Amino acid sequence: MVYVVDYSSTIFGRIGGVWSNYKASDLASLVIKDIISRFSYPVELVILGNVIGAGNGQNLARQALIKAGMNINTPAFVVNQVCISPIKALQTAYVNIISSEYDVVIAGGVESMTNAPFLVRTRMGNKYGDLVLEDSINTDGLRCAVTNKLMIEIAEVIAKRYGISREEQDELAYNSHKRAAEFWNSNPQNFVKNPNGSIDENIRLDVSKDKMASLKPVVRREDATITAGNASALADGAAALLLVSERFLKKYDLKPLCRIVGFAESFEEPENFPIVPSLSTKSLLKKYSISKDDIDLWEINEAFAAVLAANMKILELDYSRTNIFGGAVAFGHPIGATGARLVINSIIGMKKYNYKKAVVMVCAGSGGGYSVLIENT
Repeated sequence: MVYVVDYSSTIFGRIGGVWSNYKASDLASLVIKDIISRFSYPVELVILGNVIGAGNGQNLARQALIKAGMNINTPAFVVNQVCISPIKALQTAYVNIISSEYDVVIAGGVESMTNAPFLVRTRMGNKYGDLVLEDSINTDGLRCAVTNKLMIEIAEVIAKRYGISREEQDELAYNSHKRAAEFWNSNPQNFVKNPNGSIDENIRLDVSKDKMASLKPVVRREDATITAGNASALADGAAALLLVSERFLKKYDLKPLCRIVGFAESFEEPENFPIVPSLSTKSLLKKYSISKDDIDLWEINEAFAAVLAANMKILELDYSRTNIFGGAVAFGHPIGATGARLVINSIIGMKKYNYKKAVVMVCAGSGGGYSVLIENT
């Protein structure tokens, strides 16, 4: 069995905001350093999810652990499966522990969207014509490399297919900000803050339904419904969890926060990426022979409010038990880190309300979905 014994997350900063002077490796080092400050034993491996790798330098996971003051001999590596990267990092850590390769692993993810570079393809020179700069946020993060469509364009199609109105999306977005604000009012622990910010920077404490309704859709089409208000914001941040084996847990008499029961992944046509988490979740429930009614808490990545609405509709979920602390629409979406933050939120929720089981699900460009089942201990 695999257990979580600690976690840490930075507050999520707005693009160009409080973390703008921190590279991805700097952000990751903050949460690693925070975790090891409370842990008396050597960490054997670090695995980090990261999406926009251009300009980060070689193996940012190694950079981060060195900056955090960890043992220089500790191995580390990065995984990239777009937005499911931090969940894949956790799953990779889980497999390494289950197979007895390692007993103690830090896994999570990081993204500095502020420091994502612009790209120019001119290695062989530019003999004639315009020289175009590509935004690596789009190229490596938000544009499907298969369909050449932005994530928001695909999400618009899904919203229309499942009859998700602009009003429904705005209502979910409004609630996300309200729930996230209430979360920070409870003074959650193990969050690395910035001298210039003590809560997630994208949360709108003054959010209003009227202002939400006044925003224009991003995609220029008559039936478009997704706005800057009901979509997740670009952000900077890092989040990680400390995983240990059962034998290590017992040997040193550690108190676990939760047990990671297992994972399931699904892949579909790229145009269906927003709803693939519903498929991975169905696979997860079947894999571990449990019913949807056995789950007390759900976390769905709010890449867009439409993604939340579509997956809740397909799975017939109770919104009062879903994203109870808000989601990425409110706190932002540093795409390589958010999945780990959702697992942390689910742990906090299970502890606060004495819930037994939680499922976290995340979608990803190119048609991916990942779900993880965790159990309170």
